Amino acid sequence: MTIRRLRIGLRALVVPALLVACGDDSTSSDSATDSDSSATESSATDTTTTSDGSATASGTTTSDSGSASDSEGTSTTGDAETDSASGTSSTTTGDETTTTGDETTGPAMCEGPPAGYDGPADPECAAEPQIGMFNPVVEWKEDSYVVQPASTNVMMTPIVTSLTDDNDDGKIDGDDVPDIVYITYTPGVLRATSGDGSGTIFSVGAGEVASQSGVAAGDIDGDGVVELIAVGSASIHCYEHDGTKKWSYSGSSADIGSGYSTPSIADLDGDGVPEVISGRTILHADGTLRGKGTFGVGGSYGASSFAADLDNDGIQEVVVGNALYDPDGAAIWSNGQADGYPAIADFDLDGVPEIVVVSSGNVRLQDASGATLWTTPLPGNGGGGGPPTVADYDGDGVPEIGVAGRDVYAMFDDDGTLVWHNMTQDLSSGFTGSSVYDFEGDGVADVLYADETNLWVYSGIDGSVKLQFEAHNSNTAIEYPLVADLDADGQVEIVLGHNTTGGHGPEKGITVIGDVDASWRPGRPLWNQHAYSITNVNDDGTIPAMPAANWTLYNNFRSGDLSPPDGAAAPDLTVEATLCDLECHSETLLLWVHLGNVGASALTAGATLEVLAVKDGVEAALDEVMVADPLDPGQFAEALTFDVSAFTDADGFILRVSTPDEECDLANNELVIDGPFCA
Repeated sequence: MTIRRLRIGLRALVVPALLVACGDDSTSSDSATDSDSSATESSATDTTTTSDGSATASGTTTSDSGSASDSEGTSTTGDAETDSASGTSSTTTGDETTTTGDETTGPAMCEGPPAGYDGPADPECAAEPQIGMFNPVVEWKEDSYVVQPASTNVMMTPIVTSLTDDNDDGKIDGDDVPDIVYITYTPGVLRATSGDGSGTIFSVGAGEVASQSGVAAGDIDGDGVVELIAVGSASIHCYEHDGTKKWSYSGSSADIGSGYSTPSIADLDGDGVPEVISGRTILHADGTLRGKGTFGVGGSYGASSFAADLDNDGIQEVVVGNALYDPDGAAIWSNGQADGYPAIADFDLDGVPEIVVVSSGNVRLQDASGATLWTTPLPGNGGGGGPPTVADYDGDGVPEIGVAGRDVYAMFDDDGTLVWHNMTQDLSSGFTGSSVYDFEGDGVADVLYADETNLWVYSGIDGSVKLQFEAHNSNTAIEYPLVADLDADGQVEIVLGHNTTGGHGPEKGITVIGDVDASWRPGRPLWNQHAYSITNVNDDGTIPAMPAANWTLYNNFRSGDLSPPDGAAAPDLTVEATLCDLECHSETLLLWVHLGNVGASALTAGATLEVLAVKDGVEAALDEVMVADPLDPGQFAEALTFDVSAFTDADGFILRVSTPDEECDLANNELVIDGPFCA
């Protein structure tokens, strides 16, 4: 048995280069009559088998006085059965020879695979929130280095991007093994290492990058490969994907932000050439100054500004805590409030985003014009509060806000109501960030937060502890752990940094944590900046000229969760199949398999299809295929083709499908196709 990963859009077939003519899939039949052609010794019927034991015949072709025609289709009742299946199967049979004039074209042959099609969708399909078991394992650590070996501490958020051509296809993109980029200290060193833990790629920038600053990745010069942006002391530096220095900009810390600042990348005016942002400083892609603002920088303990098109005019604005800047740094508005860490989402679901800001121990919500909608204090013993995280924490279809303070992590509803909070330990800064991810695929976000002594994973519903990982210590700045597919294995991992500053423990460098049971949903192999939203960067690391509004597609911020923002609505994976035995005369039997989603929500975590043959009650695995493409509600994908010619003596075939997404119905994940075949 082989296990293969594929994207249906690439049309990866089990049997390449098949010539086909039988068959449409079981959802349609063509009608055609040709008076100049005749069919002899033929009888072809597509039969669809469903879980209720019925069979439908369509597209029947028979010979009649030397003429051939395709009918509209007829229905009959058969005794075919399926086992725990609501999927369908159909069989096309016959041994046709087609003659036109004096030319004989030969026996009919199978063509395909059949195209995808629209099917049913159940709007009531919903999943119950899951409290899954976390069984973490340290996949690898990196805490010793050849270059600058004394620089081992990490107090920043790593990023994930592709820097090397691992699959030797001549391109560096999302199909390669991702890489992790981060900064160690002291001195500050920019390091890159392979996401699978196979080794360091480069270590550069010693002494010029700030020890606890962030990094951003994106293709800013149009060469198809990402560049890396890091912040220094009153400076911004750009490096090529191999660590080569590209340019540096010198400015002021008041404009760029302090050494804890995190840069971001966006194509502000949609001209195809991105800009670089740090604090209220805006640079062209070549490192020259485009403009700078005069109000906030997007934080008080470092800066975390970013860009978004809040007014839907096709031009992105730079978002800070108390102002909105145009691409040249001019203030579109300022509201006189204290600066703070911003995030954006559509909290009232009207299609227009709001800005949530954490500042001076308070959380406030502002509309897109800067007007304050509500303000609420952080619970606990106070502290500034770190960069906010936005996601649907409780599965109600509306985003909530997560914020960490000095001794508390708190979740607020969209109206500012405190929903739950957990006591933590972050006396070092009180400005730590967090991220979220729906590990179970049940529409409920789980919180990832690291304080001075623990990595925590909380249930978004009530804050219950799902994971306490004690092999962590940090003196904390504005960093947070993140979730991405770090090694291209189809499973997400957690990456976080440690430092021995402050004496909280011995851990240093970075640690990558996976799940022993491989139960976590797949995720994106990319996380390109601290102020991350899914649509701000393409899968290949390029920066979109006109990015889709993240709040309309995912409605989250600092989250890698690709699930649609539809609360507890769930997908329902199913399978349908067609057997084509028109080529039995040449000992060829083909199986076409459609994966479909008949649920209420998009299936985003991919699917696994198992193909088995049954003989004398014994199952034999023939193939296993992992399909990465998402499936919208009611969508059936283009068929996968399997050559099962060697198994025509089987008593039947079994198709089983599964997905890491939480489904509303598992009864239709198996389809049984009974023999005999080519009889």
